[in-house]
Amino acid sequence: MTEPTSGSLDYAERWMRDGLRALRPAGVGAYQCTVDMSQALQRLNTLRKEGVFATPTHLLVRSTARALAANADLHQMIAGNRRVRPSQVDIGLSVSGEIFVDPVIVIERADQKSIAEIASEISKRVPEVQKADREMLQALRRWGWIVPFGFLRRAILKLLFTSTTFRRKGVGTFQVSTSSVDWVFGSVFSTAGLLIAGEVRSQVVVKEGQPAVCPVMKLTLSCDHGVWDGRGASRFLVAVQTELEKGGS
Repeated sequence: MTEPTSGSLDYAERWMRDGLRALRPAGVGAYQCTVDMSQALQRLNTLRKEGVFATPTHLLVRSTARALAANADLHQMIAGNRRVRPSQVDIGLSVSGEIFVDPVIVIERADQKSIAEIASEISKRVPEVQKADREMLQALRRWGWIVPFGFLRRAILKLLFTSTTFRRKGVGTFQVSTSSVDWVFGSVFSTAGLLIAGEVRSQVVVKEGQPAVCPVMKLTLSCDHGVWDGRGASRFLVAVQTELEKGGS
């Protein structure tokens, strides 16, 4: 019988875990909806004929940004004891990384960019962000021992995250992600919320009182109740849904 292996977490993992512990909000709410993606897929087909390789992820980024821009009272960040209403919408998109904390691409002024511009920027920057993430993890593995105690690491991270500039540089003013699982509840850390989209799948829905098979996408919003109340979260989710069902504008 093979004995189970064990070992200590390296310092990169320790810093990441302490960051998650330091930033977790006290109260998190979850809201979900189903989006009819019929118009969105038609829009993507049109873009591909024009030579733009866009996906539902790119539509999600733009629709989220436009929803926030149209509901400026919901576009806010709390850092320490300060409430900040950012002047521009910067969407943080999670991409795959080496460990349990994914690196994030920040698309600045995403509401003012076309789907083609967003698709091009993400395609270009994914390798750059993943490389930067690997370099940061290597640095933490090499030098993380300088702060050997968890309570000190958490204190440093809490201090850093009292700066909205530091938060925006890392994850933007709002964060989105995608998943192969339909319903995903994610943890909220640096922004008012995290919006996660599942894959587009065919599903029977009711249209004009009749059953119909349509492509749908599930959205799950995890939000910090210290920033949004339930009405605000629901209003934001409906705004994103509306944008997507119009074809991502």
